[in-house]
Amino acid sequence: MTTLPRSQRAALIVCGGESRRMGQSKPHLPFGNETMLERVVRIVSPLVEEVILLTSKFQELPLLPFDYIELPDRVEQQGPAAAIYEGLKYVTGWSEAAIVLGCDLPLVTPASIEYLFQQLSSHDAAIPRCDAMPQPLAAVYANRSLETFEKVLFSGNHRLLSCIEPLDTQWIDAGELHSIDPNLGLLRNINTPEAYREALQIAGLTHPLED
Repeated sequence: MTTLPRSQRAALIVCGGESRRMGQSKPHLPFGNETMLERVVRIVSPLVEEVILLTSKFQELPLLPFDYIELPDRVEQQGPAAAIYEGLKYVTGWSEAAIVLGCDLPLVTPASIEYLFQQLSSHDAAIPRCDAMPQPLAAVYANRSLETFEKVLFSGNHRLLSCIEPLDTQWIDAGELHSIDPNLGLLRNINTPEAYREALQIAGLTHPLED
């Protein structure tokens, strides 16, 4: 199956959010000898032309040894859909599609990212599902989906699920991803201390408070 060349791909990493259930800033969480955000950026960087970090206003991020663009929210508290819209608009002059990832996906693999780009084909989006629930923060969006995001957001609806509902989507069930990545890292976002501990165990890393 054909896929877009690296020169036509972007990565939008969602770094905002209040991390209420986690209890601390997720981008700064240690994950081995790097932060969680650094790990995600390190994994995705070789697969795309440009990495854009979607942040909340005045958010402080850990230092990263990679090239990236930081794109703060224009308006506070509008959620990830508005951030993704701004990210797609930012790269639309040169890219054809963007992988959107939460900064809390430290177990994501290059193979699963490549698979999403391959599955995009002529669709507006390639979005995984887990137990029939869409995972829009671990998905690839064609730049033409920008128009749909704009229509929904400008109607006053800022729900991300409302933005993806009208899209021509290639849905990808967990079973398909399992053959590529048995740990299903693309679906393991870290929202709680328990999920953080489990991800460290899967990666074979020691919890920083138990080292």
